[in-house]
Amino acid sequence: MRVQQQRAGESGGIPHRTSRTKTHGRRKIRYGRLSAALVLLALLIIGLTYAFIGMTHWIKGYVAPPPVAAIEQPTKLGMIEMTPESKEEPARFQGQVRKLAYITFDDGPSVYTDQLLDILKQHEAKATFFMIGRQLNQHKEAVERLVKEGSYPGLHSMTHNYNKLYKSGSSSNFVKEFKKEQKMVQDLIGFTPHLIRAPYGSSPQIGEEFRGDIAADGFKMWDWTTDSLDWNLPGQPDKIVERISRSVHRDKEVILMHEREQTVQALPRILKLLEDRGYEFEVYDPNAHWVSNFSADTRL
Repeated sequence: MRVQQQRAGESGGIPHRTSRTKTHGRRKIRYGRLSAALVLLALLIIGLTYAFIGMTHWIKGYVAPPPVAAIEQPTKLGMIEMTPESKEEPARFQGQVRKLAYITFDDGPSVYTDQLLDILKQHEAKATFFMIGRQLNQHKEAVERLVKEGSYPGLHSMTHNYNKLYKSGSSSNFVKEFKKEQKMVQDLIGFTPHLIRAPYGSSPQIGEEFRGDIAADGFKMWDWTTDSLDWNLPGQPDKIVERISRSVHRDKEVILMHEREQTVQALPRILKLLEDRGYEFEVYDPNAHWVSNFSADTRL
C-alpha cells in the first residue's frame, strides 16, 4: 500500500491536485479584476453622460440665454406717468370688486377746461379729455396743464363735422383728420396720443371695414357706457346729475360729458355721487387699454 502511495506521488498525483487549486484561485482573481473593471467602466460612462448633459445646457444657455424678467419701472412720456405693459387692472382689491369711473369730456379745450381741472383737483380725480384739433392752439396752456396734472389728452377730430367725417363713402377723411390732430398734439406737448372718440359716437356710422382702417393706423377708440346728455341741458345741472345717478351701475363706467357751463356746475355733485357709491376715478392708461366701443371690436 505504501509502495502504491509512493509511486503515486512519484507519478505526479499530488502535484496535479495542487495545480487545480492554484488554477481555481487564479480564476477567482481574474473574475474580481473583471468585476472591478466593469464597475469602473460603468462609473466612467455615468460621469461622461452627466458631463455631456451639463455641457449641452451650458451651450444652450450661452447661445440662447433664458429671458431676463423685465424690471417694472414706470417711465414718463411728457408729463404722463406710463405704467408697464404687463399692468392689468385687478377686478378685485382686498376681496372687494373695484368700481371704476372714467370721467371723459368732449369738445375741448375751451374756456371751461381750467374750471373742470380745478374741480377734479379738489376731488383728487383725473379725466380723459377728447379735444378738437382746431381749438388746440387757442388753449395751449390748458392742454399743457391737463397733461401735467395727469389727465389724458384724447383726440376728437379736427372739425367735428359729420358730413365731412362720414359722408365721403370711406374712412379717408376721418383718419386724415385724426392723424393731423395727433401730430398737432405731439408738436404741442411732446406726447403722442392714440385714443380717439368718434364725433357723435361710432354707431351706426362706422362699420366693420371703417373700424379696421382706424385700427390699421394705430388708433384705439372709446365710446361710452353712460351719456349725461349735458350738451342738451343748458342751465339744467340738476338734470345732468339726475341722469347720471340713474344710469351708473356697472363696475366700470365711461361717463360722457362735454365742456359746457352746465357741466361745470354739475361736476362737483357728480363726483360726490360717484364717490358715495364706491367708485374710484381712473384716467385712460394706454398701457392698460381695455375695449369700450359699441361694437365690442377688440381691434380698438
